[in-house]
Amino acid sequence: MKITDVLTRVEGHAAVELVVKDGKVRDVKIRFTEGKRLFELVVKGKFYQEIPVIVSRICGICYVSHRLASIFAVEDAFGVEVPEEITLLRSLLVAGEFLESHATALYLFSLPDLFGYRSAVEMAKDYPEHVKRALRIREVGNHIMKTIGGKTIHGENTTVGGFYSLPERDAFKKIAHMLEEIMLDVRETVTLFRSLEYPDFSSCHDLELRLDAEGFWQFSDHLSLSDGRRFHKSHYEEFVVEEEVSYSTAKVSRIDGKPFLVGPLARVRGVSSSNPFNDDLARALELLYAAERGLAIAERFAFELPPVSKVEVRPKKGKGFGVKEAPRGVLYHSYTFDEDGRCVNANIITPTSQLQAVIGENLRLLARREPNLAYVEFRKRAESLVRAYDP
Repeated sequence: MKITDVLTRVEGHAAVELVVKDGKVRDVKIRFTEGKRLFELVVKGKFYQEIPVIVSRICGICYVSHRLASIFAVEDAFGVEVPEEITLLRSLLVAGEFLESHATALYLFSLPDLFGYRSAVEMAKDYPEHVKRALRIREVGNHIMKTIGGKTIHGENTTVGGFYSLPERDAFKKIAHMLEEIMLDVRETVTLFRSLEYPDFSSCHDLELRLDAEGFWQFSDHLSLSDGRRFHKSHYEEFVVEEEVSYSTAKVSRIDGKPFLVGPLARVRGVSSSNPFNDDLARALELLYAAERGLAIAERFAFELPPVSKVEVRPKKGKGFGVKEAPRGVLYHSYTFDEDGRCVNANIITPTSQLQAVIGENLRLLARREPNLAYVEFRKRAESLVRAYDP
């Protein structure tokens, strides 16, 4: 008998398909069930300025990542270079995105599982301060995205070459003040997730992929694998190979034919990546990094604004590549343009599609390790395992 359970408390739309015999789970598959949105086809024929606007709609939570990865690809194709101050302002925008996304994942998605509740609403009755802490952190993240990006969701101020306009210095003073106010909340988050007892589980993955940078707040043209290999973003599709599968609307990505890990556990050093449930601890540490880096940048711009908001962009025929660490892992955009700056080809590889293989293999591993686990208990463990990745 096949049973399909729709997952709750995940960013996208997903389900776990279970094969049950005599009340026991015999096989399991992860299915991402969103309708095909065909963004790569939608952007064909569009001018380069339109593309970041369109593809940022791929995700409401991490629109900043999609918009910036798209912008990086366009700038790469046209040979656009922006000053350091514009790069720093983009980093502050990213800090806001990570504060909002990670606080949501930690407190509203994962913590109910770890505390034994069915939802954050149910958990809030006994732990109201935890939920309030999440909302305070999220509020600051949303404020940063609105101030710099133009709106909390799908802000239009970020563009190829920089920003359409810059906030006043007082706006950065307010951001710095708000970040200082939540610093205790962020540190208490790290303390909390360090103190928790996580389920004991060893992941099946051998490889991890991350940007070759100090942390998610930095941008890079190179990527690194946990086995020591390093490659330029233009070779991304030579390493990450996608294939369609019948049971999911998202493509499955593999490296060397194997599942691989992206996201907080692949980025944060000093946290064991062998247990996927440690993703929450890595996510909590990144929350602290976001607050600290964001504060440093905001304090700088409170006294010294960028000299320009946007550099000149001249379209030309060519192909560009953009990579960025989104909250859930490495995000890849690639576009080919004609001489007028119209897109003739596009490819986008999301963190969720890259995580699908490792999540699926770990679910099957769970079924093999616990062959006598009753369906109801397996369902709980499987949902908790998937949510640890925040897909």
